[in-house]
Amino acid sequence: MIMNLLRRIDPAGRLVAELKAEQKSPKESISQDELPFDVSAELGEVLHAELKSPGVYFLSTKEKEVFVVTKEAPAISEKARSYGQELSGYSDLRVYDIHQPGSGRHVIDFEILRYQIKCHLPIEEREDSLLVASYYGMEEHPDYFGTYPVPQYTPSGCTVRYKALLNGVYWLETNRCEEMLAVCYPIWQSDISIPEQRQGEQLEYDQLHGIDNTLGYLFFSKQNSIIPLYELSHLYPEIAGTIDMAALLNAICENYPEYVAIHNEEASKFEHGNLIKETPDAGIKFFMF
Repeated sequence: MIMNLLRRIDPAGRLVAELKAEQKSPKESISQDELPFDVSAELGEVLHAELKSPGVYFLSTKEKEVFVVTKEAPAISEKARSYGQELSGYSDLRVYDIHQPGSGRHVIDFEILRYQIKCHLPIEEREDSLLVASYYGMEEHPDYFGTYPVPQYTPSGCTVRYKALLNGVYWLETNRCEEMLAVCYPIWQSDISIPEQRQGEQLEYDQLHGIDNTLGYLFFSKQNSIIPLYELSHLYPEIAGTIDMAALLNAICENYPEYVAIHNEEASKFEHGNLIKETPDAGIKFFMF
């Protein structure tokens, strides 16, 4: 420990500040003077700071919230460090914007928690589990966490084949010859509207234990998948590239005329979004294996 700190002595005299900061308990608030670095010129005035794990700091400034990771942080792997942004003049620091998609902050959350578990350190009761951390990380960093698993079981039998429309969004066929849409928890929970979520089916296990605890999939029958697919296509262009959008719009017009009327009225009134219109001869078969 002392040798590591001695190697970090610099002309600015940061050793004393780092010693003070590392004596703090993880997640304990610290003052700006106790930080072993000064990045206020680059990130703005620090309004609040916490030591999340040795060498890992949470900073809140007027403009953003970030993780700052030092080179010696024992919980953070080289792979995790590679996601961070290097500040000019601070080659030993990596910065992860909390609210910037793809910044790597989910990787840092995961590695901090894994370090605490491996080292038998106390974890707050409200702390997310490794499962939660990995599930939210899979969406932004499948290269680190892997992709969302394809569900083997559905409310209508076992999956016999599938096609990925998106990482975590799968079109399935079951052993009962039924087709359906499966959407992983982080995506359906945030990107599908509440009324459409209610049209999804849950596995019995998720119903029994609570889907917000199990982080289970929602399954939509082919009929009930039409509007969820439409909603997701606005957020994920990849989906629009794997289904026949003209046929999907035709299916909405044929099956959900009230939805079309409300959508088009709002789109015209607020001048945002595209009108849902029928395309002659496009049919309604929006997806085919």
